[in-house]
Parts: sequence; C-alpha cells; structure tokens
Amino acid sequence: MDKKTIISNGLVALTGSPEKLAMFSEFSEIFEGPIYVEAGNKLWSVGNDEGYLWFVQKGYGFDRILLEDGTKILNGMTEPGMFICDEKSLLMGGNLVSDSILYTEAVVYRARYSAYRQFMRDQEHFRALLISISAHFLQLRKLRLLKMKHMNKADYWSATRNRFPGIEKFCSQTEIAKYFGVSKSTMHRLMK
Repeated sequence: MDKKTIISNGLVALTGSPEKLAMFSEFSEIFEGPIYVEAGNKLWSVGNDEGYLWFVQKGYGFDRILLEDGTKILNGMTEPGMFICDEKSLLMGGNLVSDSILYTEAVVYRARYSAYRQFMRDQEHFRALLISISAHFLQLRKLRLLKMKHMNKADYWSATRNRFPGIEKFCSQTEIAKYFGVSKSTMHRLMK
C-alpha cells in the first residue's frame, strides 16, 4: 500500500468516518516516509528544536515526558495505527519536552510541525474534524484513568504487560510506577 492509503485508512479507523477519505488523503500528503526504525532507537528526544507528528504503521514503544523537577515519567504507549508527538511542543512551540523510544522494529511516517500547522490554517474543514479526533484521544485517556482507578492493579499490570510485552525492559520501574500512580515498592510487588 502507498503512504496516502496507509495514513488515510489509519484516520478512518481512528474516526470511524470513511466518507472523509478524500480529506484524509489530502492530509496524508504532508507526511514523509515510510521511515524504517530499528528496535531501541528514538523517534525524538528531549530538547530537540524541531518536532514532527508521527504516524506509526508498525511497531511498539513508549514516550516519556520530562517533568519540571528533572525526572521523566512514562506518558504513553505507542502501537500501530497511532499518531504520536510531543504534544506540548506541537501546541505551544518550543523545544521538545518528551522522548519516544521504539522497542521493536517500526515503520513510521512523519510530518513537520510547521507543515501540520500550515495545513490546519489552510483547511478549515479539517480543523473541525480535529475536534472529533481530539475527543477520541480524550476518551482513550479517560478510559485509561478509569481502569487505573477501578481495576485491580495486579490485573491492570497484567493487561498492560500483555498489550506491551517487554515494557519492563525499556521503561524503568519508577517510570512504570508513576504511570500507574503507585509507589515504586507497590510496583515492584505487582511486577513479581
């Protein structure tokens, strides 16, 4: 499949809007790729001054955000069909405050933030659709928080480990504990 088809199909799956395929195809034009990334490599690093919006066709990984106290915490997990980026830099500008590492081989596409912003300025119809896409991501985050709050922590850890095998090899126990909202000692017990 070509780039336009891959990214457009990703947006259809994300939004459930096959009737907007032409618009999605137009949006996919701003992406470069495919880019093949080896396991263990980063898509971006803290402090980079140029950011990209990434579409992940194949591969798994994690992104971590740098907090004001100098520590990093696990921010999100990367899987096929996702659009990922340093959200703060995308929305506010400035250097990137997170990093993203892939723990498997990956195939990705990227669009410069400047191209993304220009597309949003020029395409009013897509800006309206972005509200729907953003709502989808908010629902995913809300679901994650509800699971973390109401699900047994051991079961949630088991589900997370099954979804992202190898997480403990690529993220520190402290990062995982902060992601789960538990102490490091509690996370240590859960991981046994």
